[in-house]
Amino acid sequence: MRKRIAVLLAVLLTALCSIASAQIQPTIRVYLRRLGVQDSLRVDVKGTYMLEDGSMYFADGTEMTVVLREGQLVLHTGGAAILMGASMKLLRCAGETPGALLLQGEDGLYEGDLSLTISDGVIRPILSIDVEDYLLGVVPFEMGDSFPLEALKAQAVAARTYALRKSGSSGDYDVEDTTNDQAYRGRTTYSPLSEQAVRETAGLCGSYKGQLAQCFYSASNGGQTELGQHVWPTSDPDAYGYMDMRDDPYDLENEASVVKRYTLEKKPGDKGVGPALHSALVLAMSEQLEALGYAAEDDLVRFDEITSLEAISPKFEGDSRLMTELRFGVRVSVREALFRDVQPTALPAHSDAQQAVNSTPSPAPSPTATPVYSPYTALDQELTVIPPIFTAAEQAMGLSINISKNELITVYDIGSAYMVESRRYGHGVGMSQRGAQQMASEHGMSYEQILSFYYPGMDLVTYSAQRTPQPTVDMLLMATPAPTPSPTPRPTLMPVSTQNMEEGAYLATVANIGEDSSLNLREAPSLSAEIKRRLYKDQELIVLSVNADGWAHVRTDVTDGYVRAEYLQTAEKQ
Repeated sequence: MRKRIAVLLAVLLTALCSIASAQIQPTIRVYLRRLGVQDSLRVDVKGTYMLEDGSMYFADGTEMTVVLREGQLVLHTGGAAILMGASMKLLRCAGETPGALLLQGEDGLYEGDLSLTISDGVIRPILSIDVEDYLLGVVPFEMGDSFPLEALKAQAVAARTYALRKSGSSGDYDVEDTTNDQAYRGRTTYSPLSEQAVRETAGLCGSYKGQLAQCFYSASNGGQTELGQHVWPTSDPDAYGYMDMRDDPYDLENEASVVKRYTLEKKPGDKGVGPALHSALVLAMSEQLEALGYAAEDDLVRFDEITSLEAISPKFEGDSRLMTELRFGVRVSVREALFRDVQPTALPAHSDAQQAVNSTPSPAPSPTATPVYSPYTALDQELTVIPPIFTAAEQAMGLSINISKNELITVYDIGSAYMVESRRYGHGVGMSQRGAQQMASEHGMSYEQILSFYYPGMDLVTYSAQRTPQPTVDMLLMATPAPTPSPTPRPTLMPVSTQNMEEGAYLATVANIGEDSSLNLREAPSLSAEIKRRLYKDQELIVLSVNADGWAHVRTDVTDGYVRAEYLQTAEKQ
């Protein structure tokens, strides 16, 4: 009986695999929007490339620039300028050294064919790349090697499925290299764990009812997964049937999950609730105050007590925790303005008398008068105030995380105050990257367990599509050697001043990289953050701090930023 069941499972898996493989085009077309190309693109060749028509080959080390001039692409290389017309394509050639392109002076390796066209008056770069090579430039920037291997494997499967689902679209590209789809910056040379995750899950993707699933994921779901139809409505009720809405304790446990908080004293009195929240509440209760005969103006109302506070009105049916309103129970005092300073209104400059006045020097301005108010009077009744969370209350309390206005707001009674907490970074559909990190690192869960939690109705299948063959190099065309390129001079390493170092700071040097490599100094502790400059081996730095994810906040001779701590070595004391 067991043998029969095993055979049936094997047949079912084979059927699923064949169905999934039939719809897969393993070459992904990536619009390189992030590069911000306008009228010029710098290209450095690794390995060998050729023009699509075979008229030119480019050997390893070739430097070229493609510029847009009067509606035409012009290729500049080796002192020559070649008119390419309205489009051109660089093909990656087969060889002992895998071909790759360095673009715009960055260090990511773009291992594919590069098409350049003209669109809306700028150069439009689109990379055609095998999905497995594409993932080598995605996983390090969607998660990175600070995440455990099993989480990286789950990311690789989700990213592969997402890309393959979009491959072969009707437009001129399938995905962008930004978070509009998936972050892609070319293959790195410092992400061995991410590469291992891609390699050990090669070809593995998600399937639902014989079709590739849409493996959506986000940074943090805030403690509850969101339904796909809430974010991307569809007439097909089963379109996202492999995902559900469920509480996610793993995302909540992870201290790296994005969270913002606002503490509100229960008896604020003269201390107040904060200027922005004060204004939002007065506005929300204006009709009640005016009905009682009081002016609804910020400086005429004092909040004496917050008697209750809760998040209410879920946006969606079911167990959704996406609330849309806050309900305050408040006791307030009101007063009247007996006198306020009023600026004099200028007389119209048209009469002879006024012209005479205007010709006389103006007297020095009088000191600003202090406004006078009546004493506060406490209202007998408690008022209920219900401001909308999006965006009045959220902005007033500084709780905004998403432009999507989908943060999960929770209120906690902490004794003498209420704490309002905001969570969710991204749409919340599918896998939470922070949840996956926690599941793997703290609970020892495998990538299969992670994926089954976030995509409970999805099957894992392996596709068998073959890579597109690469053209071979015509060695007769390459027989005449090019001049040996002059080495690029290495920048002088400037020392940093160790005077007046902050307490706990220490001197370190860049290490664990090659002599001809560089280390990216980023604006923020994330592989997706912008690169401020490149640091070279033995460069001195002041390490200000190192966070739990392995990012070091450092200061150089001219600026500060963030680098991975594993590429630093504490300097010996002199």
